[in-house]
Amino acid sequence: MLPICCLFPVLLSCGNTSSTAPAPTAATSPTTLENSPPEWKKCGDIECSTITVPFDYASPELGTFQIPLTRQRALDDDLRQGVLLVNPGGPGAPGTSLAQNAAYYFSKDLMTHFDIVGWDPRGTGASTPTFDCGDSYSDFFANERTTASTQRFVDACKAKNPQIISHMSTAASARDIEAIRIALGEEKISYFGFSYGSTLGATWATLFPNTVQGAVFDAAAAPNSTSAERRLTQAAGFEKQLTAFLAQCSKKASCAFHNNGKAVQAFDDLLKTEATVNATVVLTATASSLYDDSAWEDLAKALQSAQDGDGKLLLDLYNSYYYQDAGYEANRNVSEASIATICADEVTPLTTEEVDAQIESVMRVAPRFGEFIGRDYTCALWPTQKPAQRELKISSTAPIVVIGSTNDPVTPLASSQSMSASLQNSRFISVNSSRHTSYLKNDCATQLVDAFLIKGTLPPSNSQC
Repeated sequence: MLPICCLFPVLLSCGNTSSTAPAPTAATSPTTLENSPPEWKKCGDIECSTITVPFDYASPELGTFQIPLTRQRALDDDLRQGVLLVNPGGPGAPGTSLAQNAAYYFSKDLMTHFDIVGWDPRGTGASTPTFDCGDSYSDFFANERTTASTQRFVDACKAKNPQIISHMSTAASARDIEAIRIALGEEKISYFGFSYGSTLGATWATLFPNTVQGAVFDAAAAPNSTSAERRLTQAAGFEKQLTAFLAQCSKKASCAFHNNGKAVQAFDDLLKTEATVNATVVLTATASSLYDDSAWEDLAKALQSAQDGDGKLLLDLYNSYYYQDAGYEANRNVSEASIATICADEVTPLTTEEVDAQIESVMRVAPRFGEFIGRDYTCALWPTQKPAQRELKISSTAPIVVIGSTNDPVTPLASSQSMSASLQNSRFISVNSSRHTSYLKNDCATQLVDAFLIKGTLPPSNSQC
């Protein structure tokens, strides 16, 4: 189980860190539906409830979302320090499971001192209405993207979500965080966001800095960046990790995809021949396994199996990434909700011609992943944004800790460093690893984060773990 950062039509949504908001964007509490304190009920070992938020905080008459909440109460009432609101990333990922499985995601110290509260952001998971573009998933995600195939997908999204397609932005979701805080009756709350959860948290901290007790962003993308910059950065990050994986395989006879020291050539041949699965499926499965080097062994076995004529293991990795396997039914619309959020956040999306024009530059830094990541027409064809919408620059005075990994292909180290630099009162922790997200996977980073959230102790500047 990894915090979620989606592969979306072509690649990764978590690089999207330019939020949008209706102008003007006053940093005040939502003046919309007055939520009474949530009525918590027992849901297994935890508690659950719902709150109501508007589609549009400026026009609450347009309709409302029902937002599910889950809560794991602090293990020690005497030591309780308040609420830790948590988000797994995406965008598009439901977050109630983080409270349900709090012991997997958070240290016992944090669980002792905080109520762990998760929620399914608007349009995701069990929220209603939910953003969903239909069941013919692989028609779009498993094949090479064209303007025609993308237009069909966008048309389906518009037809199935007419009320909410314009109300899925990060800034709107950040205002939902403020609505949750108000409903919980907390003067300030703490926040922990993984991957895209960093972008969401940074947007909230920018809009409502005085409500932040402390925030942690683990594996943060660069803020205030363009679509072209994001594609270039992520393509380079994945290409770097793929090169490292193939080099390691070539040198280790024990690697299932060793191929007599010619793993690079074997991989390139697999992309070209498409004998068992097509290149899009191969690259999706490969990218999903590059999030953490602990998954490299399984990737090697899947690639070797495909080379031997059986693509089932690669298909399993592909389906698992898109939550199409059994047990993850609540997550099956993650990628659609991700696209809706990313495109809602685009103030000036690239045209289809501009997307084509940048492919060459992406291919230069990523000859294998460049086409896969760069040829993304969804936001170019998405419904036009409102003229009043403008970009919201991420910048906050709230106390925040940002974590970055040296070889994270999803949110490369420089991206996380850029996020930290944009926040006036932040500290940065660099973790020497080849994985996406670091908390609970690195003792040094975990101890620094816990000391910050529990005691308010900021890590030393530019801490290294």
